[in-house]
Amino acid sequence: MSNTSNASKNVKRFLLLFALGVAYGFMYVMPYMKSSFYDQMIAAMGCTNAQLGSLMTYYTIALTISYLPGGWIGDKFNPKPVLLASIFGQAILSFLFMFTYQSYTMAVIIWLLMALTGGFAFWPAIMKGIRMTGTDEEQGRLYGIFEALNGFASLLLSFIMIGIMAIAGKGDLITGFKSALACMGGLSIVSGLLVLFLMPKEATYGTKTEENAESGKITFKDYLSAFKIPGVWIMAILVWCYVTISAVASYLTPYSTDVLGMSAVVAASIGTIRTYGCRLVGGPLGGVLADKTFKSVSKEQVLGQTACIVTLGIFLILPVGTNSTVLVILLLLVGVAMFLCKGTYFSVQAELGIPTNVSATAVAIATLIGYLPDMFVHTMFGNWIDQNGAAGYDKILLYGVGTAVLGVVAALLAVAQSKKVAKRKAAEQAA
Repeated sequence: MSNTSNASKNVKRFLLLFALGVAYGFMYVMPYMKSSFYDQMIAAMGCTNAQLGSLMTYYTIALTISYLPGGWIGDKFNPKPVLLASIFGQAILSFLFMFTYQSYTMAVIIWLLMALTGGFAFWPAIMKGIRMTGTDEEQGRLYGIFEALNGFASLLLSFIMIGIMAIAGKGDLITGFKSALACMGGLSIVSGLLVLFLMPKEATYGTKTEENAESGKITFKDYLSAFKIPGVWIMAILVWCYVTISAVASYLTPYSTDVLGMSAVVAASIGTIRTYGCRLVGGPLGGVLADKTFKSVSKEQVLGQTACIVTLGIFLILPVGTNSTVLVILLLLVGVAMFLCKGTYFSVQAELGIPTNVSATAVAIATLIGYLPDMFVHTMFGNWIDQNGAAGYDKILLYGVGTAVLGVVAALLAVAQSKKVAKRKAAEQAA
């Protein structure tokens, strides 16, 4: 193959990853918008704090229920139409909420429907779409690049939304809120158009194996067989560990102010960079380490989980009055360590012997199990702080370190499983 052909293929793959990253980044802004626009939602909707919080409970429950059937849909159909239906559905819901925001009942309905657009088939389909863009040897880099593009899109959208709220609202919370919803709907349409024009009907740029060719012929038996694959459960544990560690990291912002004496403004700014900016570094770095240095996603996961143990553990021994520059560096290193794990945990599928034809189902199972901590850890951590004060943060950090230890164990199991899969493939080729 000529250098020109290779360059053209790589450009197409990058554009596709860009489209998927933007779509993913925009998809989850609205359901989680209270984290940025809390006061605006309270003012516009006229609801209580408890009601606003309940929206996320309804959303999470609906997501949990939808993951498994969504995985089956993701494997049954080509990813492109599934993604387009989800993205444009999300845009419609944004505009619908803009006109019905004063009705809490409608808000509940819309948040339940967003679980379908953003979780049901979108999540497993987009993961499968990424996997299909390259060979097994490129998975680490592909998922890492996607993670970086997702972070960039989320960061960009956050700044756009803040700007629109300030300019359009001019001090009026409700006007700014409605303008933000209109912006979300419009940008969702833009992301859908990117997927429409940049994603080919068959998004397979890697080796066209028989397995890939049959990926659309998923049966219910195949669906059930995904539960029997050891690699699916290992991947689920890796996701569980990341989700828990991410929750722990979110409490580093109040920990920095309440215990370590950092100013609220600086702590909030660092928290934003840790959430979005570190994704731009950790995701691609994890991918490069997996594909180029270790030549194994499983081994890179061992490094990422170990980095989480070290970075979180350091905070347990930091004295009050620690130099602010040191604090900032440590806070950012936690973010990098987190995204070393997140950027590649789904790209471990090939190493673990998960067939392409059940890839979306495998992702759905891993997501269903892996994201369960979001249903209880935040409440648990909050109670620890309420009951124990500053000592509550120590309990949270210890919980995070313990979870990362579990992550190392899971990653080592992945290494062992990948060796078994490699031996089996070698034997099959020899035969």
